[in-house]
Amino acid sequence: MPGGKSGEAQLERVLATHREIAGGAATALADANRYSGANRLPASAPLSLQWLQRQWDAGASWAVTDSGYLDRGADEDLASLFANADDLARKATGRFFLAVPADNHWVTTRAPDLRTVVERHGIPVIYLFGSTGDPLASKKAVEGLLYLLDSAVPSALMRTDQAAIGALTGNAVFGAMGTSTSLRHIYPPRNGGGFGTSPFPSAFLPQGISFHRTDTLGRAIALSPDELHWICFCERCGGLRLDSVIDATHAFTHSLLSLTDLVRHVLGGDRNCSRSSWGALCRNAQFTHIDIESTTGIKWSYPSFLGAWGAVTR
Repeated sequence: MPGGKSGEAQLERVLATHREIAGGAATALADANRYSGANRLPASAPLSLQWLQRQWDAGASWAVTDSGYLDRGADEDLASLFANADDLARKATGRFFLAVPADNHWVTTRAPDLRTVVERHGIPVIYLFGSTGDPLASKKAVEGLLYLLDSAVPSALMRTDQAAIGALTGNAVFGAMGTSTSLRHIYPPRNGGGFGTSPFPSAFLPQGISFHRTDTLGRAIALSPDELHWICFCERCGGLRLDSVIDATHAFTHSLLSLTDLVRHVLGGDRNCSRSSWGALCRNAQFTHIDIESTTGIKWSYPSFLGAWGAVTR
């Protein structure tokens, strides 16, 4: 988000547009994104009270800190991040979340240490995790996340994929899913990996709980057109096959509505029922992927997070 008058105007426009579309009761959060890219800052970087004030002045009910990236083994940076947050809390005139953008080592291996620090300071936190792949793709990572969320200190998960739904079953106050691959996790400051680009938009496959490029979906559907897992009953599609999704606007609208339907289904009961429901859906989605590969002959590997959440929530 740019600074100065232009940045303030842009922030106000974004929040106003969000309220116009989602309604006055909806909440939007602003992400300074100082934790990613080649010029990212470390978690020890000072936090800006002015950035928080800009968000409150623009009408945000909750602000989010402009935190830097917490790399693996950076214990001193972790201490600095929370010390800086304590200083903000003493000066703040409104409510805010401390963003904790961290290498996934902190969720797979150091979750007890991280939660101890969070509970010592008592400031609401948003976790964002980085990895060359999916940072929450392993059973150990999911167990660590659920441990972090099972705290008296309000906590949330942001810049993630469908794991946001699992986080909601694990006591997260909210989960925010990225609208593109690059916004679904943080790429760490090391060599290797990265995100490619494609002229084809990705669309959500509800029964697979996964995103696929529309050209890939089209090829697979042509090889097995009568399979029920290609049918979508979201408000946009209304029972059409997914090969009807032909442009980016349709893909985005369909994906958003389908994910909303999925969240409503998962969160329809109490916490234990919701977690069991999410785990069962993840396991069923694995079989959907296996079935697609079997019937089409196209390699159709399921996302690793399905196995991780399915194993933890049995």
